[in-house]
Amino acid sequence: MGDRELYLRIRERIAARPGDVLTVGQLAEIAADPEVEDQVAQIQVGTVEGSLGSLQVISTLEVIKVIRKSNPHVRVFPFGPAAVIVSIDGPKKQADLWSVLYFALVWLLLFIGAGMALMNFHADVGMAQVHRTIYRLLTGRSVQYPLPMQAAYSIGVGLGMAIFFNQLSRNQGVEPSPLEVEIDCYLENVNKHIIHRTQRQGSKEESDR
Repeated sequence: MGDRELYLRIRERIAARPGDVLTVGQLAEIAADPEVEDQVAQIQVGTVEGSLGSLQVISTLEVIKVIRKSNPHVRVFPFGPAAVIVSIDGPKKQADLWSVLYFALVWLLLFIGAGMALMNFHADVGMAQVHRTIYRLLTGRSVQYPLPMQAAYSIGVGLGMAIFFNQLSRNQGVEPSPLEVEIDCYLENVNKHIIHRTQRQGSKEESDR
């Protein structure tokens, strides 16, 4: 009887609690014959070790070794990342008063910081004078505070940011915003760094032995 084929795609990141038993089905997506797939999905790879908030990295090669040890007649074809990152979390807690105050403080600081950045930018480029000049060209009158021009400009800045971040599109739930794309790229780079750092530490420990 020939070897059976099994296609394995390691997940990028999963969440688990300390002491949880990790199986192949939790760490990867499996495609094979139904009988083989159900059997391999239940294979135990290890347990979650570490404190709350820490990370555990399990390499794809380690998962393949466990599968081959349990099913020597299965040919494994791996895809995806070189390792899966296990985020060790505890039971979710309800937000307390301190968490709400902390969120409000961070939001307030970001709001003030963004406002100061916009005001400093406008002061550097002389936006007030630009508004007065445009208002004089359009109306023929010179005023110190062209409120209609400034109000339209303020509304346009907010509306432009909302459009840029895909907040007014009908495909808002389907098409990601530029901010979501940048966050995904950032998380992907973080995962790669964690995996590479773990691999370097493992290679260093082996060379020190």
